Amino acid sequence: MSRIDRLPPASPCVARCVIDETSQLCTGCARSLDEIAGWGSASDDFRSAVWAELPARASRLGLKTRRLSWQGDTLLAETARRLSDEGARLIAGIWGASGELVRLPDAPCEVQIGEDALTLTLPDAALRLDSARYLTAFEIDRPDAPALIALAVPVGRAFRDRPAALTALGQDEAALLSRNAGGMRFDLGLGRRAARFTVRCDDALAATLARATGTNWPDHLSRTGLPLRDASPVRVIETPCLRLEIDAAIPMPDGTSPSGPHTHLLPDHIAQGLDTPPTVPMPAGYVATALILPAS
Repeated sequence: MSRIDRLPPASPCVARCVIDETSQLCTGCARSLDEIAGWGSASDDFRSAVWAELPARASRLGLKTRRLSWQGDTLLAETARRLSDEGARLIAGIWGASGELVRLPDAPCEVQIGEDALTLTLPDAALRLDSARYLTAFEIDRPDAPALIALAVPVGRAFRDRPAALTALGQDEAALLSRNAGGMRFDLGLGRRAARFTVRCDDALAATLARATGTNWPDHLSRTGLPLRDASPVRVIETPCLRLEIDAAIPMPDGTSPSGPHTHLLPDHIAQGLDTPPTVPMPAGYVATALILPAS
């Protein structure tokens, strides 16, 4: 059991505190005023009992986004369980710049849950998810599709260092995949709070990118786009609490994405400034670190 799982049950609050006049329940967390007022001094058994009632209450209120009670090892185990299904996907990044971890049929998959971290390794992708105390899980309904899980952190835990130009980060000493482990890593300079899109290079590509460092996104693509596509380096997407590595060929601009793990880098989408797709609204005050979609 991790140190996080020894904490009391988390508060269901999502900082959207509006009471429904009919039910007298909060339209953010689905608790009553008495439950909200007494939460700080309530016993763990009482808190757990309230959590057990919240899904039914949220359904009656018509809430599309519901906070889940997962913490620590429970959060890691639930994530691993969902990703063990063939065809399930984890998407990390922002709208237009993301990596997708997809487990194909018969693909070997190694899962390890250690001290406050989940590591999942496929032949061409690897994930490390750290279960920090502030990592929060939400279930979000989607029109005409099964609900997804969003792993999120408070806005105050989002990235503050946001390079807006191609930036050399030095040697990658935290590599999960073996290709070019320890090689030079570059941040493509998206300048976003929710994710960093980086690449780990061999010496030849590193030399090419080094000559374009300091050039703003997306201007440097005129010099780096073709070399990046041709080399298909390991893409390393980092979000608060998560690192995802993808080692799959980058398709031609008019090609189709691989059915297995792959990345997207779409300047027109990135320019919209969205952290998540328009159909996945996050509660105010939270930034998504990953989306988990069930197998279709």
